[in-house]
Amino acid sequence: MINHCALIVLSGIALINTTVSAMDIIPSAGLTMQYTDNVWKLPDNEKHDLIIITDIGASIDTASGPFQLDANTSLKHTDYTRDSFSSQQYFNLSATAGWEMIKDFLDWQLQDFYTQQSLDSLNPNTPDNTQDTNTITFGPNLHYRISGRQSITLNPQYRKFSYEIQNIDNQQNSLDASWNYQLFRTVNVGLRGGKNKVDYDEQTHIDNTFTNIHLTLSSTRSDYNYSADIGSTRVDRESGSSVRGTTGNIKWSYDITGRSNLRAHFASELTDASTNLLNSSINPDDASFSTEQLSAEVMRNSIFKLTLKKNDITSSTNVWLELRKQDYEFALLNQEIQALGFEMNYPLTAILSTGIDADYSQTESTDFGRKDRQRSIGCNFNYRFSSKLLGTADFKYHETNSSIETMSFDEFTVFISLVYGYNGPLI
Repeated sequence: MINHCALIVLSGIALINTTVSAMDIIPSAGLTMQYTDNVWKLPDNEKHDLIIITDIGASIDTASGPFQLDANTSLKHTDYTRDSFSSQQYFNLSATAGWEMIKDFLDWQLQDFYTQQSLDSLNPNTPDNTQDTNTITFGPNLHYRISGRQSITLNPQYRKFSYEIQNIDNQQNSLDASWNYQLFRTVNVGLRGGKNKVDYDEQTHIDNTFTNIHLTLSSTRSDYNYSADIGSTRVDRESGSSVRGTTGNIKWSYDITGRSNLRAHFASELTDASTNLLNSSINPDDASFSTEQLSAEVMRNSIFKLTLKKNDITSSTNVWLELRKQDYEFALLNQEIQALGFEMNYPLTAILSTGIDADYSQTESTDFGRKDRQRSIGCNFNYRFSSKLLGTADFKYHETNSSIETMSFDEFTVFISLVYGYNGPLI
């Protein structure tokens, strides 16, 4: 799978490079040494290891003319020097390509997200609990302006989800339609509906069809913006049964100052894990997928996330609170999650910066009464040797306390890395 994805990426770059005159390609290469005092993440029989990580990658961006491409890709090799695990290779890709075929009427979009996810989100993050996942979406957007205030958009789309180990590969065909009306200069209302057919490759899984219709409201002002939709979703199974419920989401963002922003997101939806994986890849600020269990089950996913970000010449700060509830219809995977996190970076000099981070989470598996509490705290130092060469030292302590004794552990890690090609800011 890695070779096929790498070939697609290289072919896409070559194809677009023949039609786009301005393309910014930033290659990167890195070497990391990671020390851990508990590589197996066990409550006892702890084993120390030194892990050598090498990676190469590239950031590709073009935004001129009718073609656009925004892609980040990397290939990482991980070697456990004390043979705690076999050597691992991980390929990652986050790519969005677009082509405006007919200006203001028809455009095409292709997305590919290749990453790794846990087989069991409750268990420790080790190579034995990791699998490759790949999500490809493709389809056109058709825009039709009825008048100066009204417009209609149609979006047929094909999506393919592939999983390395779990037999939940599926393909989805959807059609979404929306009507938008500019009620006032800064306020829009509308109607959105669609149908999505989920076909699993494994015949033991039940195929589903999601049908939804929502009223929409949005507003954009100088210091804040919001969007909301509420309606109903119905899920029809191939077996003949169905489920229906009220669904919707609200997003609100407020610029406290020119450099600080407060953002809130609330959603309650009938959905499937593959769709949630895609949504978190497209909009990572809405929710993290790391706490969700991959499955072929219909679920109600309810989430509230509050984020405060501040960036200025002296520091950058990110604080977030996330409350989440996952109710699966039949599978015994129901969870309730509370998470709180904090990050701050501070420049000591023009070439040296430091940072601290801390997070806490509690996950309760309500079907079995299992409860896990996780805490971590870390600090880092970043030294810029040149505009292209960055050195980083990172120290982190992690602790997991579980009602299942064998799942409790603590770990101290040290990362020392050198990356060539990094040209971003220190904070």
